[in-house]
Amino acid sequence: MAIAALNSEDVLTQNEGVEKAIRIGKAAVPPLLAVLEKGGGNRAQVMYALSQIGDTRAASVFTGGLRDKDERVRAYSAQGLARIADPQAQEAALQTLNDAADQLHGDITPSVRTLGGMGLKAMPPLLDLLMADEEMTRLHAQRALESILARQHGFVPGRGFPSPEAEEDMRSEWSANGTYDYSAPASARRASVEKWHRWLAQAEK
Repeated sequence: MAIAALNSEDVLTQNEGVEKAIRIGKAAVPPLLAVLEKGGGNRAQVMYALSQIGDTRAASVFTGGLRDKDERVRAYSAQGLARIADPQAQEAALQTLNDAADQLHGDITPSVRTLGGMGLKAMPPLLDLLMADEEMTRLHAQRALESILARQHGFVPGRGFPSPEAEEDMRSEWSANGTYDYSAPASARRASVEKWHRWLAQAEK
């Protein structure tokens, strides 16, 4: 049983339970919610499964999870809100932008991926964050912006760009807008951000 596996002390068994729950889909939502209500299992694992299933019955749990002390729970809660197209999703993703960074790729977080899939509507607040004081915030905002631009050129996660030319076009557009680098001096970053604001204004026409 997937739910029983989630209550295991063994991480591998928990992972198997998560995968099973996601495969089961919406039918797994009530028992997953019950696990959270009872305080059992690995809360982050359960929240991840719910976020991947994406069912509106978990909306209140996702909203509450944004205040959790565990950064993984917060990140997966934001991811879940995005998956169910909740009006709070973008703000939640921005709020959790630095939470639960990938252990092998610290520049990527669940909310970097979430914002990267939101398209042009997520760009204005990300452009603001490109000038944030905190370096990791700038890095994560840059990665989300890169993802948005890549998708504008046909990039699909897990599949890549439709052609080498499309990838080159994306890189050329990045360069034309100042080749933003989160670690560059503030003046260079500001110049790039100004170009991106002009680019966005044209793109939204």
